[in-house]
Amino acid sequence: MTARTKQTLQNLRNRASLSGFARNEDGTITIFSVMMFVLMIGIGGIAIDVMRYETQRVQLQYTLDRAVLAAASMRNTLEPESVVRNYFEISGLENYRLTVDVDDNLNARTVSANAEMEIQSTFMHMFGVRALTSPASGIAEERIGNVEISMVLDISGSMGRNGKLANMQRAARDFVTRMMEANDPVEDDMYVSISIVPYNGRVNAGSTIESVFTLSNEHNESSCTRFSADDYNTTAIHPDQPIERLAHFDYDNRNRYYSDENYYENHIFDPHCQTNDFGAIMPWSQDESAMHAHINSLSAGGWTAIDLGMNWGVGLLDPAARPAVQQLAAQGIVHDDFSDRPLNYPGPETPADEDTMKVVVLMTDGENTNQYDVVQAFKRGPSTVYYHEEDDRWSMYYPDRDLYWIPYGNHDGRNGYFATEPYDDDPNDSHESVAIAWPEFWDSRTARMLAWDFFGRGSQALDDWDYYDIVRYRSIERYARQRDADANLIAICDAAHAQDIIVFAIAFEAPDNGRRVMQHCASSASHYFDVEGLEISDAFASIASAINRLRLVQ
Repeated sequence: MTARTKQTLQNLRNRASLSGFARNEDGTITIFSVMMFVLMIGIGGIAIDVMRYETQRVQLQYTLDRAVLAAASMRNTLEPESVVRNYFEISGLENYRLTVDVDDNLNARTVSANAEMEIQSTFMHMFGVRALTSPASGIAEERIGNVEISMVLDISGSMGRNGKLANMQRAARDFVTRMMEANDPVEDDMYVSISIVPYNGRVNAGSTIESVFTLSNEHNESSCTRFSADDYNTTAIHPDQPIERLAHFDYDNRNRYYSDENYYENHIFDPHCQTNDFGAIMPWSQDESAMHAHINSLSAGGWTAIDLGMNWGVGLLDPAARPAVQQLAAQGIVHDDFSDRPLNYPGPETPADEDTMKVVVLMTDGENTNQYDVVQAFKRGPSTVYYHEEDDRWSMYYPDRDLYWIPYGNHDGRNGYFATEPYDDDPNDSHESVAIAWPEFWDSRTARMLAWDFFGRGSQALDDWDYYDIVRYRSIERYARQRDADANLIAICDAAHAQDIIVFAIAFEAPDNGRRVMQHCASSASHYFDVEGLEISDAFASIASAINRLRLVQ
């Protein structure tokens, strides 16, 4: 074989090898796998870096939120910026940049902060990202100012059981103390006012309220009030518009006989409404000691009228009451800083003070019960009993007979009354007798005594007991039953909600119906407390914290 032929054969073999190599696919999948592996590591690494970033960001934001909340507290005596920086120093965070801004004045503090933290990437640097920057910002504000509070406290008879009254008093005192921390007695700057409204089956407006509100003039022995159903549809109680006064009467004491010389003197020993300032409303106060003393003075007794207490509590927050506050401020009874209170609600025509918070703290251990008063026909004006002073003679009018029974003999209620004594068309045989005012009679006699002393023997003489029965059994009315009081309570709570009054409701070992209406009155589920025993202190403490709580506003 020639050299040339050998060369040709070698060339052919080389071409065959190259062609085979080109057609050979062995090892291709390995290259692809390596490429995918590298890509997966990159993607997984990005995910890990993002997770690290998010974890650090959440921790940064959480630390910043807690720091500005603590720093903004008006009770904090440290420098607000130092508080924020201390939180970061003990957080375990590193490589952060922090700026803090503090706006501090007498009754408000706002702390804002911004933080950034760089996180070195573990995998993303392969794609040109060497670090991730995690931002966080927040503002916390506590504003202590223009807080108007009504504490509506149940002092009904059931509060005297199981130490409930003492537990409530302790909790209420602590609440007052906590609220008064916002005021500045050194500078004599007052931001928080509290009205205390005790209630049982009645609300005693008391001498202070009576001096600046208009109560009806049937009598001036006591100052318990009642409201119509329509009155519960509005938050306003206008000082210049008459509020109906409960009659001065003794609800159910039995006859009490004494010596002749004082038989017609005052026999009302258990008036339906107390004649002093026990349990009276204490309005618009900043005096912690005085409020503590008032709370301590309360005792338990009577039925339950939550609607009456709530109506007064809300009314003392309504701007309609401002003229009353101004009068009391001018007399030095209310602090001068409160002379423009109650401040306006928000509205299109009445600008509101944006810093004002209006709060009702309503508590009960029961449910609404019946409410009593003298019937309207026997509550005011001349009675059906006539007296002639010169003759010292009495005459009793029977409307259904249109006749007067005229007893002879001694008028002490026991001597000289006989069935044969006369009755006539005129009182005292046409002498000039005067009809005694109904309030004057209720001031000295129960319905039982009035009926028997003046109409019992006459009914016997006339053989007509109808009017006696009216005076004895129907002169005192249940002007509100439970269902009426519940409807009134729901109405006034709805009116309060419509004006953005914050209502905290405490059901203190209350029955089902009491809890139901209290839940309705609360501004939200978180504003309602269902407690027992010493838990009432926790409820009042939680409410105090909620009122004073620091708000994240950004």
